[in-house]
Amino acid sequence: MVALAGLLALNLAACSGATLNQATDAARAAASVAQTAADLTGNEQLKAVVTPVLNLLNSTEQQVEAGNISAASTTMQTFRSLWDTAQPVVKLAAGANYDLIDKGVKLVLNTFGGEAVPTQNTALAAVKGLIGPLTALLG
Repeated sequence: MVALAGLLALNLAACSGATLNQATDAARAAASVAQTAADLTGNEQLKAVVTPVLNLLNSTEQQVEAGNISAASTTMQTFRSLWDTAQPVVKLAAGANYDLIDKGVKLVLNTFGGEAVPTQNTALAAVKGLIGPLTALLG
């Protein structure tokens, strides 16, 4: 997309009789605008998929802190479906930092998906351990 914007700017500049420097400047400006638009679109897509996950984790954290582990476990039943939607976008956005997020997801799934009811401490550790990296990813 950025390359296409640059090529288009060069072609338009050449057709209008602009100098090579003007054409190059126009291409850089077009590439910058295209990159900014792509970054904003990607960030909005990231927010759109991560926000529901964070909302669920924050609700669960409040329930756990209030001592209502049963309600927290019930709330977390929808985590997997939300995460399945968010995971590809998060993985792409996180890049090399994805391993930390993946470990957090596995801990949450193991904590709330096992046969044993989690303790307040283990539930809080799991939820907070994922909230931190996901929040940091959003900036």
